[in-house]
Amino acid sequence: MEHILVLLAAEVVSAAASCTRTAPYSHLPRCKVTPSDSAWPSSLEWQKLNSSLGGSMLRTTPAASSCYADNPFGALESCDDVSYGWGYSYFHSNLPESIDYPIWANNSCLPPNATGYDVSSGCHVGGYPSYIVNATTSKQVATALKWASDRNIRVVVKGTGHDLNGRSTGAFSLSIWTRHFNSLEIDSSWPIPGSNDTAHVLITGSGNNWGEAVLYSLSHDRVVTSGVDRTVGLGGFIQGGGHGPLSSTYGLAADQLLQVTVATTAGDVLVCNFAQNQDLFWAVRGGGGGQYGVVAEYVLLTYPTPNTLTSASISLAAANMSDYRKATVNATWAAFAQLMSSFPDIMDKGVTGSGAAFTGVSASGILGIPESIPGVLLAFNVWALNMSSEAMGNLLRPLHNSILSNLSDPSLVSFTISDPSSTNYSDFFAAINASPSTAGQISLSASRLLGRAQLSDLAFDEVALYLQRIMASQTEAEGTMLTIGLQGGPGPRNTPQERRGAVNPVWRDIYIHIVSGGANVDTTTRTPGSALHQAGEWLETNKEAVFREWAPETGAYMNEANPFNSEWKHDFYGASYQRLVQIKRQFDPTYTLSVWSGVDSDFWEYDMDSGKLCQTT
Repeated sequence: MEHILVLLAAEVVSAAASCTRTAPYSHLPRCKVTPSDSAWPSSLEWQKLNSSLGGSMLRTTPAASSCYADNPFGALESCDDVSYGWGYSYFHSNLPESIDYPIWANNSCLPPNATGYDVSSGCHVGGYPSYIVNATTSKQVATALKWASDRNIRVVVKGTGHDLNGRSTGAFSLSIWTRHFNSLEIDSSWPIPGSNDTAHVLITGSGNNWGEAVLYSLSHDRVVTSGVDRTVGLGGFIQGGGHGPLSSTYGLAADQLLQVTVATTAGDVLVCNFAQNQDLFWAVRGGGGGQYGVVAEYVLLTYPTPNTLTSASISLAAANMSDYRKATVNATWAAFAQLMSSFPDIMDKGVTGSGAAFTGVSASGILGIPESIPGVLLAFNVWALNMSSEAMGNLLRPLHNSILSNLSDPSLVSFTISDPSSTNYSDFFAAINASPSTAGQISLSASRLLGRAQLSDLAFDEVALYLQRIMASQTEAEGTMLTIGLQGGPGPRNTPQERRGAVNPVWRDIYIHIVSGGANVDTTTRTPGSALHQAGEWLETNKEAVFREWAPETGAYMNEANPFNSEWKHDFYGASYQRLVQIKRQFDPTYTLSVWSGVDSDFWEYDMDSGKLCQTT
């Protein structure tokens, strides 16, 4: 009898604990407030908030309003200007409400040339925030956050709006626009808190983009671990981890942080570093943007500008682009698999790079190939810092020869590695940004981090099969694109333990980051929200399942991943997740800051059709 009572007691305790785990926000209203609710602030209350912020608040005015009869929201931009700029990142970056991929804002007010445009849908604020704080001080942000938290209003954060997964917008929200936190300063002997050491740093507002930060640093003969795209903002990029041209050398962008200034939903402005507010400092170093507070300023490590940057291009395709025989198709995949398997070795010798592989007709728009390609086509660039052209050539030539010699019939493929050439970092960064960054399309893809176990340690035919499966397309003839980045390896692996924040720890063991699309997001018969969910389900079955089979213990880079991934906790956050839960609940107990696949987001559901954000339990 005593044994039974003990078991029953244990079950009660377990059930109570389970209840606590599954209802952490039960003390809050079930849904965030919307304009149709009586609790929504009156116009007078919004005016008072605006006054307390020094008049920095804006009512959302969709830029494309001018493309509709009578310009219902009174947009100042002409329809011609909006239509022209809509396809470019810089345009959305300079608008307080707009984002690069408007489907995540429910295609609420599109110009006539935009993807998803339907004249019958009209122009609405819809999935955009209701109001925007054009912030220039941390105190403004803290005041707005506290005000919204006290009134059960959702808050989103936008820097440049260059976000693949819709995390910088949301219906019925108050948006904090950080674009004008744009200060820049180099300090060659900045005192590191909690130590007697100093560091050469860039002190930068969170609203800058990487073009601004990189060019400013270069003007002081320094480099920073930026993204590739100059239009990408620092904010969400760094807080999600952040990879780019120098990450395999120096580590991720989050690894470079020595201090941040953060505004919280309690109305505080906190300086966070190794000596104070360490939990929050840890969380924003890779735990995901827009979740724990709003970062206004970063202090980042800088490095001496490389003396030279040596690069080469790699291309792979069928020798005859009209040869669709099985032997030819298989030869392209075999060569591709061998190259992928070789990357960890050359990365350990100082080489990094990025590029893309294509199947079907996916290459036509980018490479100008008019018809479906046989097998797979690869366009890739590799580079190394302070390595001579001769040294790089000596490293790449044996690789080229080895791959061809391992093919049963090398004549079936065209596989070339160009002669390496050297330049300076400034010209290199300009070259990789020679074409303007595009926007306005539909964004939804799946990604994975791969290490030696998934590449070098597998037989080539196994790697080839996984690559073929991961490049499947929902519409077979269309094919797909696989983005490949050599962004892990020595840099993240060798980052000192104390500089490793909340970034998914698997980054320390992997070499390559790949992103795969292929899903059809059909907004012709479905609402944007329904279309995204349906496409996400296809990715779950056809991409995520393959990734889990191929690389079950790794994960995904959250900034370029599928927000509908059913195992997002493991894949995006890994072993950091449980500690992030505690920090989230400490610094945002009202769940004011909400993003797709954010910490504790499994307790909430954002319905894009209604715009409501409500608890699931």
